[in-house]
Amino acid sequence: MRILLQLVVMVAILGGLIWYVGVSALVTTLSQMKLWYLPPAFLAYFTINLLFVVRLRRVLRREGVETSFGRTLLAQYAGMLTSDVTPGRSGYILTPIYLRDQNIPTSKSLSSILGIQTIEFLVKVAGGIGAVVFLLKIVPATKWSLFGSIAGINTGVLVAGLGIALMLAGASILAAFSWSQRAISIFDRIANWRFLKRFTGGLMGRLEEYKESAQKTRGAIPEITLLTFVCWVIKGFEWYFLGLALGITQIPWIGYFLIHPLVTALAFIPLTPAGAGFQEFGIIGIFTILLGVAAGPAGAFALLARGLLVFEDIAGVPQIAKSTSGLVFAQKSPDLRVEH
Repeated sequence: MRILLQLVVMVAILGGLIWYVGVSALVTTLSQMKLWYLPPAFLAYFTINLLFVVRLRRVLRREGVETSFGRTLLAQYAGMLTSDVTPGRSGYILTPIYLRDQNIPTSKSLSSILGIQTIEFLVKVAGGIGAVVFLLKIVPATKWSLFGSIAGINTGVLVAGLGIALMLAGASILAAFSWSQRAISIFDRIANWRFLKRFTGGLMGRLEEYKESAQKTRGAIPEITLLTFVCWVIKGFEWYFLGLALGITQIPWIGYFLIHPLVTALAFIPLTPAGAGFQEFGIIGIFTILLGVAAGPAGAFALLARGLLVFEDIAGVPQIAKSTSGLVFAQKSPDLRVEH
């Protein structure tokens, strides 16, 4: 029932946005798309995933774990694809399951993933604040008034603040799970709930090992921060090329660079799979009302920005199938299960 409700909300929001943009405007924009800008956009996202793998492998190496680049890349795509279809992109937390075929201790892979995500969220919080400052500086006050207000607060600023607050909340929760002894104890009780433990195959167990791994992950914070910032820069180019493909020329690269963390924060709203509908709402609202982009290109951009990710993340399907079948087999044959 919960999944059905999420799908209904997603369809309702996306349907309303398509109605607002207009089907004919979308079709016209897509039919006139400059296809030669798409390969650089795909290459940018591919490079980001490569750097994600470099980041994860370097953090794991600090914990004494050596990994295969190719197999870790497949696990990365599997984690991203899972996040594409789960509320609040929470599915990425299952990436340690996709790393199991490399005999990586779950405590170490989990602490690495949570540590990386904590820093990534904090970087995006900084980016979201930068985006609000950027928009307030370049957009006339008359355009902001078009959003209307709720309880005296401009709706556009309110939505932006919601996105930033979500990222900050996510970072705080992950930081607590990674580095607070009390939070880890609470987390342990939740993780060992019978139903959840069966569902995750004991993914969250062995908290003592996890605490030790989390301490080592903290030492990689400068490295994680640098690689995360580089990925953010490349993401700006990915969106820039998508914009050029759709004829959006009024937004400079710095605009995409700053706006991206703000609107993608809406993907963490846990009411629809990966915030579908909410992220598109943010993109279309900022592009059309504040930056003067026509509705057709803005709507097409919002759909392409998500579609590009999902299309490339499909590379993770074989790893998901492999890991899931292995987990089911292990649950049915406990005497054959390998403990790491």
